[in-house]
Amino acid sequence: MIDLHGISPVAFDLIVNAEVSSRATYERDYRRPERPGGQSGITVGIGYDCGYSSASVIRQDWENKIPDAMVQTLCGVAGLKGQAAQNRLASVRNRVDVPWGAALDVFSNVSIPKYLRSCHALAHFDELPPDCRGVLLSLVYNRGASFSKAGPRYAEMRAIGADMAARRFADIPRQLRSMKRLWVTPSVRGVAIRREQEARLFEQGLGERKIAA
Repeated sequence: MIDLHGISPVAFDLIVNAEVSSRATYERDYRRPERPGGQSGITVGIGYDCGYSSASVIRQDWENKIPDAMVQTLCGVAGLKGQAAQNRLASVRNRVDVPWGAALDVFSNVSIPKYLRSCHALAHFDELPPDCRGVLLSLVYNRGASFSKAGPRYAEMRAIGADMAARRFADIPRQLRSMKRLWVTPSVRGVAIRREQEARLFEQGLGERKIAA
């Protein structure tokens, strides 16, 4: 049974669908390593980016879930991002094949708890209903816990951090929608769609909380 760690099933599905679309799509397109682009590293499973993990962490996360030879291959690309990762992609694609069950296991039992720890650093996170907690998890899974980063690219992330501190939860969907300004080209349109889905689910969660109250 999948442990949702306090987020809603709808939020869980939103993240999985945003990362790999569906189980059928995963089995067809994502069992082998990919590199999404930008400063991403070599990515396996459901959005597990080896570029942002050390070899020891990769081994800990994937040991006994896929064959050791595959784990060792992933350890060999630990920390590589951007072009450095791209240069190694061809050499690892045919050596790693992650079944859906293993991908879901690592996502549920490794990735979600890891990223939720960053979410729990936000003020009043535990006061949010499961849909809303799941939305912030989706955001952090995609953009990192960049709630205090400087620069215009992170303006809405900082605003969300401030909203959480002030319990201005109703403003968060507006900030999520405002972020869509960052992803306007066809190649990244999917990220803008994800932000809209997150905004709607956050609003749904807040609405259900009012009804329950």
